[in-house]
Amino acid sequence: MSFLKRLFASSEEQTEVASQPDTAAVAEAPLPEPSPAPSSTPLGVAPEQVFLNQQLSNKAQVLEFIAQQMLALGLVNGDYSNALKAREEKVSTYLLNGVAIPHGTNEAKALVVKSGVVVVQIPQGLLWNEHGDMVKLAVGIAATGDDHLPLLQKLTAVVMDKDLSQQLASTSDVQAIISALGASQFKVSEVLPDFELSQSAQVVDEAGMHARPASIISEQAASYSATEIRLRNGENSADAKSMAAILAMGAQLGDSIVVSAQGEQAEQAVSDIAAMISAGLDDEEASLHAEFNPLEGLPGLKQPAGSAVLKGMAASPGVALAPIFVLTEQQQHVERQGQGAQLEQAALSKALRQAEQVTDDLYQSLLAKAPNEAAILKAQKQLLKDASIVKCCEQLIAQGNSAAWSWQQALAEQIEALAQLSDERLKARIADLKDVSQRVVDLLLPEQQGISFPEQEFILLASDLSPSQTAGLEGKPIKGIATELGGPNSHMAILARALGIPAVVGVGAGKLCGVANQQLAIVDPQSACLVIQPEPDTLAEAEHNIQLWQQMRELEEAHQHEPAVTKDGRHIDVVCNIAKPSDASKVLEHGGEGAGLLRTEFLFESAPEEPSIDQQIEALKVIVKELGSRQLVVRTADIGGDKPVSWMNMPHEDNPFLGVRGLRLSFKHPAMFERQLEAIYRTAAWQVAEQGQTGLHIMFPMVAKMSEWSKAAALAEQVRQRLDAPVLPLGIMVEVPSAALVADTLAKHVDFFSIGSNDLTQYTLAMDRLNPELCCEADSYHPGLLRLISMTVKAAAANGKWVGVCGNMAADPNIACLLVGLGVEELSVSPANVAAVKSIIRSVDYSKLQIKAEKALQMCSSEAVMAMYQSHQDLV
Repeated sequence: MSFLKRLFASSEEQTEVASQPDTAAVAEAPLPEPSPAPSSTPLGVAPEQVFLNQQLSNKAQVLEFIAQQMLALGLVNGDYSNALKAREEKVSTYLLNGVAIPHGTNEAKALVVKSGVVVVQIPQGLLWNEHGDMVKLAVGIAATGDDHLPLLQKLTAVVMDKDLSQQLASTSDVQAIISALGASQFKVSEVLPDFELSQSAQVVDEAGMHARPASIISEQAASYSATEIRLRNGENSADAKSMAAILAMGAQLGDSIVVSAQGEQAEQAVSDIAAMISAGLDDEEASLHAEFNPLEGLPGLKQPAGSAVLKGMAASPGVALAPIFVLTEQQQHVERQGQGAQLEQAALSKALRQAEQVTDDLYQSLLAKAPNEAAILKAQKQLLKDASIVKCCEQLIAQGNSAAWSWQQALAEQIEALAQLSDERLKARIADLKDVSQRVVDLLLPEQQGISFPEQEFILLASDLSPSQTAGLEGKPIKGIATELGGPNSHMAILARALGIPAVVGVGAGKLCGVANQQLAIVDPQSACLVIQPEPDTLAEAEHNIQLWQQMRELEEAHQHEPAVTKDGRHIDVVCNIAKPSDASKVLEHGGEGAGLLRTEFLFESAPEEPSIDQQIEALKVIVKELGSRQLVVRTADIGGDKPVSWMNMPHEDNPFLGVRGLRLSFKHPAMFERQLEAIYRTAAWQVAEQGQTGLHIMFPMVAKMSEWSKAAALAEQVRQRLDAPVLPLGIMVEVPSAALVADTLAKHVDFFSIGSNDLTQYTLAMDRLNPELCCEADSYHPGLLRLISMTVKAAAANGKWVGVCGNMAADPNIACLLVGLGVEELSVSPANVAAVKSIIRSVDYSKLQIKAEKALQMCSSEAVMAMYQSHQDLV
């Protein structure tokens, strides 16, 4: 039940008008102290929620002001401004006729105490978006569910009346706004005739056609620029390109919508939009869990009871029961006075080297399981070498200060400087700086270092966890995680899934205060809750569910060595990503059918100088001895971007991901490239001589155009002929959009394609996957990305070539089904994900996957695709 609960009330229910504060300098105003929530009726808006004649100059000030008032009214329990801003970054909340409805993201629902609104009047108007829309009335919404639907219809009916909207934007009477918003009857729209070309579709979304589906449809309709498109719900008609008009139709579950159009693309428009409505557009609650598939068949707690039951968001599936361990912020005593500059400088240098090694170890341990999050640790390593930070620290040491105090101070200055910036991408580095600061101080003060985790099983409770803290939990007897902050797409959530730790996030800021160590707790992602000191019935139910989950895992593991074949006979190769020789044994242990990606960077990054050909051969032999003649796709060095090499002269680049990396760097260093190719071919020759055959493949990263492929393939053939080595399949990673766009040409020459979903996503969506604010939103469901994959698959199939996918997309059960439906023949995942991916493939029909994937390709938003893939009931 969501976001306009207190928007409307009749005038006789209202009390006298509250005084309206002057907020000309709202950006500088301190947050008000929380006060009791408005005493309006459940569907009402009280005078204290309406703020007239506000002299605000831009959208940012409006959002900040709304967040302050929400806190003061008791609608939220923390700063809601970031949630409002994040929603605007995804889609403008402008409706029509000078009215906007700013509201928070799904991830911020944990901050909402109760549904309610804040109405802000800005008579002079201000620019709201890049389309030039001016807003004079902003209805800020704090949402907990979907009780807003009938009220949202009323609001949109108000804004469809231009004269009424203008009146509300300039009135000095609070009661006029309250009365208008509380009106129960409005003429929604003139009933317009359907265009000649039409098709009917039934609304299947439980929540009806609310704001998100309306925005999806209007966005899709707008793409047909030369076409008029009309929707009709009974006697209510709407221009399909107007989100407000669609909302005003009030379409509910089961309603029949007539889609009609005229113009150049009328037939396509009618077909596409009708298909979108019929397939389902959105489920506000289900999309909270879009980044993982809760275990089908594993129930959640039905009516959890205990000393406290905290609702949050599911982040990693499973269920856990264990005593609590609360992770509190470390209180270290750092002496300022040093013991001499020379001694302190030596201590700093040693700690920085150790910190680099710790970071490298964490990076390597995560590389195969969660490469995006591992890349963040790579970025943190660069901070340890940051010249300005180290220089500042050294200057402070020279003044007689201790190394630990100086390092803390140097990082604090950087953190303070970043906090003042408006660039969110740069501000996002603050978390990395804090993480790095603590790591070095821990090494400088080993006697005060760190957290002593319990030796017995425990559930970890924390305000939030950094990527390195989460990565460091591997191998500890942890059973589950619950955090006050964070969302299901955060780095911590992705890492928890990679490590197989059940997790619930976003239970609410400050909600874990007073929780004590050793109290018994349940973490239940299936019902998205944390239960403290559960009552006997809840405890028994959790124990039963844990047994059920264990049986499910044992069943998956029992069949992990069996092939992945859909119910109607489509075989999918499930292979593994590996990052170092020791990973090879895990491939066969977990049921992998080979290696779809060997990241050879491990040879180059950890060495003080370029590894010799013999050293490379020895490393490759370790792997092929484990895998035998099974497929082993060796990617040539993908150095650059987030993978710099200390011994190589690599000039600074403002954007290394768009610079000299991968194959481009190999061409800059042809002798190194040829030595790597020689190592691969000599290993293949050795394996053929020893075992009679080889499964080695060579794959080139970052191919953007045909000429790059031709040059790389020619160099490989020259090396092969010189060595008289076996012919090996040669392929490319499709990770640059241009490669997908010319896949029909490339497919005539390459032997295979492997889609690098991590880079293809970031390049397609222009999202830096090293940015903690963005990489968790690198949207694997985006229709643009899916169409590039589909183009690649179709080009390969037309030329008799195969296509695999490596990267995070392949390991997600929902997206794995989507990829298989698109025609992908191989999924390359971490060894730990093999059993689950095989299990989901065996449970579905390929023919139905194809139908569903085709629907996904016709959609225009990630949210619509995610909503469609929440359940697999239509695939079995």
